[in-house]
Amino acid sequence: FLLFDLAARRPTGCVLPALAWIDTPEPDARLDTTFAVAGWAFKDGAGIARVELLLDGASLGDAEYGISVPHVAEYWRTSNDPRHPDVGFRLDLDLSPTASGQHWLGVRLHGGDGSVEDWPEQRIRIRALR
Repeated sequence: FLLFDLAARRPTGCVLPALAWIDTPEPDARLDTTFAVAGWAFKDGAGIARVELLLDGASLGDAEYGISVPHVAEYWRTSNDPRHPDVGFRLDLDLSPTASGQHWLGVRLHGGDGSVEDWPEQRIRIRALR
């Protein structure tokens, strides 16, 4: 027989996944090579350390994080992210004209607890101005 003290092995609390949304551009948007990506992200308990944007899986860099978006905190009233209501992000992009075509825009969230979460990508279409 084996005896285990299960109470001693239980975690002290749940770590919830982050929540995020890209407000602009919308999915399937047709964009010029210069555009802004903006949205919000939060993670209960731990908060978000940084928001990285991806294009076809490659990093575009870190977005500015900590923009006030009061409507998010109002809607997610039960959230205890320490940064509310400053959970917005934004990154202005100026892509090469060779970036024309269909691409996948994604968000990688780096939590204050060291976690890294990739969010589902959305399709965008880029057209170079001539």
